[in-house]
Amino acid sequence: MARRAYTALEMDKALEKAGVPQGERAEAVARLRELGYMDDLEVARARARTLLGRGAAPRLAERRLGEQGVGTAQARAAVGEAAQGSSEAELLERELHKVLRGRAPAGDKERRRAFRALVAKGHRPAQVARALGISWDGDDD
Repeated sequence: MARRAYTALEMDKALEKAGVPQGERAEAVARLRELGYMDDLEVARARARTLLGRGAAPRLAERRLGEQGVGTAQARAAVGEAAQGSSEAELLERELHKVLRGRAPAGDKERRRAFRALVAKGHRPAQVARALGISWDGDDD
């Protein structure tokens, strides 16, 4: 815990891996929360800021937080706070600007590379294609 903050689920898994019995794990996690050493919402806020700062789409950030044991409502709230009122389209534009280093794509090869990079970060393919001027007939999931 000195190196990084854990969610309750992550702490439970770490204690399980260390061989701590279920009852003792639950007590330990409850006590850590009681003492204020663990707060899933604070962990979610910090991780959401990091994920969005690295160019992840809000829906990917929410999914990752959920995988780490953060509840859906807490994940959504943390991502919304981290987005600072920016829409998905605005976040996509910001990341597109970073990927292309502030210039227009040099050609189709660079457009495809940018498309793959942005979709890998969870941005909707149709929005990415539209922003890059690529035709897209697939679905967004």
